[in-house]
Amino acid sequence: MKLGKKAFTILSFAIGTSIFVSTAFADMALGSGYDRLKSAIKNTTAQMEQDLNNYTVESLITLKANDQTLYQRTEVGKYDHDKQAIERATTSQNLNGKMTSHYYYSDNKRSISKNGTDNKYFVSEFPERMDDREIFTDPFNEDGAPEMEKIIDALVGNLKDEVQVEEKPDGSRIYSGSLSEMQVPALINAVSSFYTKQVINDEFRRVSNSNLPVIESDIFVKKISGTAVENKAGLLENLAGEVVMSGTDKSGVQHDITLSAVFKLSDIGNTRVSMPDLSGADVETVTVNHRSGFTSKYIGTYKNNIVMEKNGEFVKIGERTLEITRVENDKVTGRYYETIKPEYASEYPEPYNFTFEYEPDDSKPFSFFTYTNPQGEQEHGHLHPGRLGNVYLDLNLEMVDSHSYSSNIDQDYIFNGELDRVFEDE
Repeated sequence: MKLGKKAFTILSFAIGTSIFVSTAFADMALGSGYDRLKSAIKNTTAQMEQDLNNYTVESLITLKANDQTLYQRTEVGKYDHDKQAIERATTSQNLNGKMTSHYYYSDNKRSISKNGTDNKYFVSEFPERMDDREIFTDPFNEDGAPEMEKIIDALVGNLKDEVQVEEKPDGSRIYSGSLSEMQVPALINAVSSFYTKQVINDEFRRVSNSNLPVIESDIFVKKISGTAVENKAGLLENLAGEVVMSGTDKSGVQHDITLSAVFKLSDIGNTRVSMPDLSGADVETVTVNHRSGFTSKYIGTYKNNIVMEKNGEFVKIGERTLEITRVENDKVTGRYYETIKPEYASEYPEPYNFTFEYEPDDSKPFSFFTYTNPQGEQEHGHLHPGRLGNVYLDLNLEMVDSHSYSSNIDQDYIFNGELDRVFEDE
C-alpha cells in the first residue's frame, strides 16, 4: 500500500515549495508584526498539544499549472484529548482528475482505517490501553526545530515593512503580506530553481501522461502572498499562503506553477470525535503485539494481483510478490517485488523491488522495517500474519502519533495489503 509516484511527487513538490512560502512570509513579518505572529504560532501549537480539550483542523492544498488544477488534497481532522481520540478524513484529486479518499480513527484501545468507498474496515486492537498517548505533537518541540527557526530568522531581506498588521476592536489581529518577483530574495529564487529542476526533471519524466509541464530554465518565484488571523485569545484560526513559480520548458514556452495552502482551526471545545459504526461492514481485525507472530511455517511465496480500472472494467496489469525466505527468533527476512505486463508498463509507476529484514522492537508500540523505494529513498513498512495461508503487508507508512500509524495508498491500483500463499501444487 504505497503512495503512487504521481501523488508522491506532487506532495514532495508541495512540501518543498511550502518552505519557500513560510520562509518568505516570515521575512515579510519581520517588521513590527513578526514577533507577535511567531508568538501566536507557538502559542497555538503549544495549546493544541496540551491545553485545548478538543478542536478541528481543516486543510486544503492545491497545485495548479497555468490555472489547471493538477492536484488537490483536503483533510478534516478532529482531535479530543479527553477521549484520547483522533478522527481524520482525507480526499485527494490526482493529475488525471481521479478522486481518492481515506478515513482514519484512533483511540487508546484501537485504530480503524478505510480506503475509498470500499465498505471494508481494517481494525487494529491494542492488547493494553494506550493511556496518556500523544494526540498532537507540537512541531516546535521536535528535533531540529530550534535550528530551523534560526534559519528562517536569518533569511532576512529588505522586507520588514511589507507586512500589514490590522488590530481589531475585539483584540484579534489580521496579518497580511504580498511579494512581487522583484521583492523575492535572491537566495529563495536560487533554492527554488534548484528544487524545481530536481523535482520536475528527475521525478515527472518517470511518470507518463503527466499534465505538469517540465520546466527547465528561467525559473523564478513570481509572487508570494499570505494571510493569518489571530483571535482575541491569541490562537491562529486561519492561515493561508500562495506561491507562484514561473519558468520555461525545453520549447521555450513559459509556464506558471501555483501552490496554495489553507489551514483552519475551529470548533474549539465543541468538536466531537466518534468511532465509526461498523454494523454490517466488512471488518478485518488484528491484535497488535510486539512479536511478529511469524514462525518457519510462513516461509514461502505470497502474491497479490495489481488491478486498475480501464474503460469501466477492472483489469489485471501485473502481480505483487512477497517471498519470505527465513524466519529465525521472530526475525523475518524476505523480498518484495512487482511485475508489470509490458503493455501496461507506461501506465504504472516504477515497480518496487527490495529485500528486507523485519524484527519487532519490544520498546516501541509498533515495529517497522526499512526499505528503499525505486527513487532511492527510505520508506517504512509493516508485516504481520493474516488468516490461514496469507499475510498482510503495509508500505510507505507514516506515524500519526506515538501509538498509531497510517498508510499512504494510490487507489488507481487496487491493493488492500492482503497477499495469499502460493502452493507448489498450483
